[in-house]
Amino acid sequence: MWGRLSNGSFYHDYLNNTNNQLQQVAAAGAKFAPGTGVLSALCLAHGEGVVGQAALHARSLCITDTRLIPNYVCDDASRSAELSVPIVYQGEIIGVLDAEHAQAGFFGQAQQQFTEAFAAILGPRLANLIVRPRMTSRQPFFSAGSRGEQQHSIVAENWLTQAEFNSTLLQALKHFYTHRRWQSLPLQRLALLQQTKANTALAQGALKHQLVEAIAVMRQHTATALWGNILHARYIDKQDQLSLADQQYMAFSTLRRHQQLAQQHLLQQLWQMELLSR
Repeated sequence: MWGRLSNGSFYHDYLNNTNNQLQQVAAAGAKFAPGTGVLSALCLAHGEGVVGQAALHARSLCITDTRLIPNYVCDDASRSAELSVPIVYQGEIIGVLDAEHAQAGFFGQAQQQFTEAFAAILGPRLANLIVRPRMTSRQPFFSAGSRGEQQHSIVAENWLTQAEFNSTLLQALKHFYTHRRWQSLPLQRLALLQQTKANTALAQGALKHQLVEAIAVMRQHTATALWGNILHARYIDKQDQLSLADQQYMAFSTLRRHQQLAQQHLLQQLWQMELLSR
């Protein structure tokens, strides 16, 4: 996907390491050697270079001429144009996508929007990879001697799988105002709703609140604002797809693709919250 930006560009991916520094973990172009990986991988502090500044301020930086940047960090070679886009999930900086090109002013709004959309999709998936080892490393802290604790163990093993979770939340979203459709949803198997004490009405209200809040967060960020607006108009405001496509100046097929991407992003966000609640 990175390679679609342009030939002649050099791409680098940075992720936060255990010391809260940005470690170069992937690259395309001169920095990558088959069988070896990233050559002379950089490790940058937040605020160091264009990459570090993008992470520090949690915003994209599109530099037309790096010679004008006092704290520019030269990697394998000095290049005139640089585009750095932070990977953010639930307010936390996970990493930075970075691209460089020898031609000054090479990167523009189109490349920035593409990279921001890519980072928005990548964020929840990287967070999932970070959270999963934490979940599998957890040890049971209850004994088998207590009946209540045994019941807790049974419930904990009965959480929804990710596929079941996605199906349940999609049904809830698509039938947001049709309460009879909610009656068959396995809400008691959602860790997100464990505070509702199996009260069906409270569980339904809590899940609706989670959906609305997650969509609102998407609408607040530039990279996901379009997707958030589509989800809100389609499911909360109950706007039909044809009129929504006209409103967004899109072909119907284009709207459908954006709607699917928006759903995927929303489900990834909520799945991370689900894992953390278990």
